[in-house]
Amino acid sequence: MPSSPRQTRLMLLACFLAAGIGAGVWGANLPALGRRTGMDEAQIGLVLLCFAAGAIASMNLVPRLMARFGAGRVSCLAAGLFGAGIAAVALVGQMGQAALVAGFCGVVFGALDVAMNSHAAQFEARAGRPVMSFFHAMFSAGTLAGAAGYAWRAHAGGAAPASLVAAGVLILLLAALAATCAGGVPAPQGDTTPAQARSGTGAPGLRVLALGAVAFAIFFAEGAIMDWAALYLVRILGASESTGALGYAVFAGSMLLGRLLGDRANRMFGAVRLFRLGTATVALALAAMLVAGAVAPVLAAMALCGLGMANVIPILFSAAGRLGLADGGRSMSRVLTMGYAGLLVGPAIMGFIAKAASLQVSLALVALAVAATCLGARLVRPEAG
Repeated sequence: MPSSPRQTRLMLLACFLAAGIGAGVWGANLPALGRRTGMDEAQIGLVLLCFAAGAIASMNLVPRLMARFGAGRVSCLAAGLFGAGIAAVALVGQMGQAALVAGFCGVVFGALDVAMNSHAAQFEARAGRPVMSFFHAMFSAGTLAGAAGYAWRAHAGGAAPASLVAAGVLILLLAALAATCAGGVPAPQGDTTPAQARSGTGAPGLRVLALGAVAFAIFFAEGAIMDWAALYLVRILGASESTGALGYAVFAGSMLLGRLLGDRANRMFGAVRLFRLGTATVALALAAMLVAGAVAPVLAAMALCGLGMANVIPILFSAAGRLGLADGGRSMSRVLTMGYAGLLVGPAIMGFIAKAASLQVSLALVALAVAATCLGARLVRPEAG
């Protein structure tokens, strides 16, 4: 028999939490991985590129699997493979191995991201109320828990490989829980799947491309804040490295809080107003950060950035997911691909601008880009799908 709404919700929570834990552990382990394999910064960058390339490649292919097996089953399988990939990082001893494992992790993470967000959009459509922000809150919680747990084990003298294996096992257990809850979900009928989803063809509509462009700008801004705001504290304001790390924690923690409250805020204000409020908050907070000359106001601005950014991405994914209900998830995969392209190229572009002009100029351009996305707020209205 089909899974109940409660089972589907639990399955999705397990998948989002598993993805977040894996992402957090992966990021926290990079310094130890570089030290263990003797890689320099450029080589680590190539390994990260392998992860990104794998994710983007699979995001474009996974709708075919979803059309055949269903988004729920693909989510559970991808979560389990992601856990296995995280555990396999413990076996890496040289750059070539790191690149292969990173590519594999990227492929399964990209598949998991598209499938679980598509399934969440389906669940949201059936529920008839906003629920996407809470699922993304579970991803944020998993990221924080994964990174903090790894850091705690490292501080206590725990070996990095053992921590990776433990995290991989935990993700596998979450995937097993998700699969148990999804066991009764029937595979979609082939005659109800749009032809373009089955064949992998079909040009994206203007609305999908517009949503993708907005996603590119938003992910660009998120990556810039995560990677460069801490450096702004350290290099421009002269704060300590621990204070820079605190700035990142403030941003991530406020984003988690905002997502926990996001579905209620969506019901109160509506998707369009909440999107505009979020992007305006981020733009104004970045502007305030640039004119503030002290650490405390910058930390407050980063908290506002996290709150503002918290629900912008879930709202975008809900809009893409509604379009994806009609094309087997292809709209979701395209918006995600364009968004992650912004996340990947954003920090690099920021670096080039900072070198040519200044870090303040590059952050100011990010603020302008976020402010411009307000013009695309009508794309996320519920009736758009």
